[in-house]
Amino acid sequence: MTHDEAKSLLRIRDLSVRIPTARGTIWPLDGVDLDLGAGETLGLVGESGSGKSMLVRSIMGVTPAASTLSGELTFDGVDLAGGRTEQARGVWGKRVAMVFQDSMTSLNPVVRIGRQVGEGARRHLGLTAAQARERALDLLDLVGIPEPRARLAQYPHQLSGGMRQRVAIAMALACDPDLLIADEATTALDVTIQRQILDLLQEIQATRGMAMIIVSHDLGVVAGRTDRIAVMYGGRIAEESATRTLFAEARHRYTRALLGALPTLDMPRHSVLPTVPGSAPDPVGRPRACRFAPRCPAAVDRCRTERPRLLSQGDSGHRFACFVPVEPDAAPASAHAAAVAAPPAATPAGGQPPRLEVRDLVCRYRVPGGTIHAVSGISFAMPPGETLGVVGESGCGKSSAAKAIVRLQQAASGSVLLDGTDLLTLSPREMRRRRTRIQIVLQDPIASLNPRKTVRGCVAEGLLIQGVRGAELAAKVDDALRGVGVDPDIHGGKKAYQLSGGQAQRVAIARAMALDPDVLVCDEPVSALDVSVQAQVLNLLERLKAERGLTMLFVSHDLSVVRNISDRVAVMYLGTIVELGDADQVYSAPAHPYTRALIGAVPVPDPTRDHASTPRLEGQLPSPLSPPSGCRFRTRCPMARQECADKEPPLVEVAPGRLAACHFPLTGSPEPAAPSPTARMRQ
Repeated sequence: MTHDEAKSLLRIRDLSVRIPTARGTIWPLDGVDLDLGAGETLGLVGESGSGKSMLVRSIMGVTPAASTLSGELTFDGVDLAGGRTEQARGVWGKRVAMVFQDSMTSLNPVVRIGRQVGEGARRHLGLTAAQARERALDLLDLVGIPEPRARLAQYPHQLSGGMRQRVAIAMALACDPDLLIADEATTALDVTIQRQILDLLQEIQATRGMAMIIVSHDLGVVAGRTDRIAVMYGGRIAEESATRTLFAEARHRYTRALLGALPTLDMPRHSVLPTVPGSAPDPVGRPRACRFAPRCPAAVDRCRTERPRLLSQGDSGHRFACFVPVEPDAAPASAHAAAVAAPPAATPAGGQPPRLEVRDLVCRYRVPGGTIHAVSGISFAMPPGETLGVVGESGCGKSSAAKAIVRLQQAASGSVLLDGTDLLTLSPREMRRRRTRIQIVLQDPIASLNPRKTVRGCVAEGLLIQGVRGAELAAKVDDALRGVGVDPDIHGGKKAYQLSGGQAQRVAIARAMALDPDVLVCDEPVSALDVSVQAQVLNLLERLKAERGLTMLFVSHDLSVVRNISDRVAVMYLGTIVELGDADQVYSAPAHPYTRALIGAVPVPDPTRDHASTPRLEGQLPSPLSPPSGCRFRTRCPMARQECADKEPPLVEVAPGRLAACHFPLTGSPEPAAPSPTARMRQ
């Protein structure tokens, strides 16, 4: 719908938030202007620290206790910036509701689902306990919770992540709000569940005519599901326009950089992703200049001394705050806007003995109630210099397999051969010597580093275990840090909590690379990072692979990232590999129905894409405590037949170099997709 300021349901003018700290006053919001009309969907995007979550928390009245709000913030004429007045309390939770990012922490762990969902209706609508219970039952059914009556008596920990997020949505809808805010509501979910949730929100909005704000760092999430997008940076709106206009004619340099840094399914493999240099600005203080100027390649003197205003261009409503905007018809010329081919890497050569070979790897864990079958006999081989991407939903066993390969977890059976030596049969002393050859980078960079040690101390840990001491130790540590782009003189004495997420992950990579391994296992190494920092880390891994001839096992649930960095891809489902082959072939013509469903669920940064045109994978991953008989995917497969229940399909060659475990593999190649707007920007 067309934005009409005169009919704004939500009106924000010069909104600022100040928080006093020991370092000085933090300004997480600094003069925000925004309008939202009834029934309109707004996408709010930006890096961590840009202010987007603080903005929606200000709308909901849940800013930090020490914070001070100034400016205008009204909802349908009601002042929401003036504190907890009776009128404001009548808006929060009733007319404006919010779905938070982490459903496990936003739900009360000791209160049953039925009571939590019905609580808002009892408080704001005056329903009795029995009426609230029936209301909760209707809402759980509305959001697609299976067996909703049984779920009323359950607790949050008894539900999957996707179902918990559906419960959170049901809670938010309890009072039929006029505005629903989804703050990174799908960030922690797999692509298949993410698509289900986004489709659900879109369907509910269309049915109820409510306005919606979708907060996300992923431009693919907001591309085809919003009317307008506002890009935030440093506590301010950097650019705002209709969604299609933003993707086709982004004018602010920061918006262009975000679009360019996003890996997509249509870009060449091993592309060097454009990055945003530097890091997010320090929120302490209120500079009278453009906050993006220190990272902008086109900044002029005026940008460093004067703050650009958010101004409209013509009658389109396209607003941006930039003194040197990108011309609307200009092809990107900066390093931010063009993905280029990566430097030549060590290419797997046919006929070489495998550097890493996994044979019939099985991982089982005893838990109350039975045995979790995490990994059920997977096998693959990797020649020197290859990157194998492993993808699949949470619970498919990919992380368990990665940790078992490096012996961070115990395998039940099978073999892991490193240049012919089975790591699973080595004694602890023998394995300690071999650990220099195979290293791992974990998902959470802050949690994976020792909080008591400095950066230099963290990187030195492995070297100390191997007996390196003195001047040699210091030299190796500093070389490892410089090799990943971390200045040891500036950051070497810091602790992990003093680093940004990107810096911490670089340190984690330096710790692994300090031992000069032949094999690097990466377990979701960029899933916790912003898209711009993610691009920096991916480029770093590609460079290290090219320089050192690394063999790399790359585990991720992000199919776009895996597509860019991998030579081959293995698709896992409930402990088994269901498809394995060349990355280009797997993505362009998947042989397994599950692979096709995963690829179809990937958020694409293209507002012209019709989401309804691609099949949606329904249902939840079955419990690994009791996997289905026959084909494990059959309970969710639209092509399943009786044979799929009777017999487990073996992983067999369905085309040269392509393996699939399916009784009825897909055939034929789909028509190539048209380039997305971000791809066209790179050309």
